[in-house]
Amino acid sequence: MSERIVRYLREHGIEGELIVLPPDMAKTSQLAASAVGCEVAQIAKNIVLRGSQPYLVILSGDRRVDLVKASKLAGEKLVLMEPDQVLKYTGYPVGGVPPFGHTRPLKTWVDKSIARFELVYTSGGSPDTLLKITVSDLVNHLRAPFVDVSR
Repeated sequence: MSERIVRYLREHGIEGELIVLPPDMAKTSQLAASAVGCEVAQIAKNIVLRGSQPYLVILSGDRRVDLVKASKLAGEKLVLMEPDQVLKYTGYPVGGVPPFGHTRPLKTWVDKSIARFELVYTSGGSPDTLLKITVSDLVNHLRAPFVDVSR
């Protein structure tokens, strides 16, 4: 599935580097950080939520989505999307959802927790692939606002 991300990056002129990790080395933010030699907070998690529409929240690896804050921002109750629905809406499995290139549009928020970094590592289209990308490239491409939806 990472081939789709390579194509997406190329087609949209986005600078980024895909890093393929050994199996199971990206199962947690801690493992992924250890594998690439960064701090846990520099791993950007992509979490899919469900309300009347799907939402993608990108946040720092040392934070968790605060569903109360996210629901308040959305103006409706949000819950974590079920894994089969994540695959259906994004085209990627849980643990491999990239920040863009989904099969369907997702309303996307970038939590302010990643604004403290110049560079982050995020899911690259498969559970064992990371995308190394600057926060400015990520935010500029997504045109997503920085929000406070983590704890």
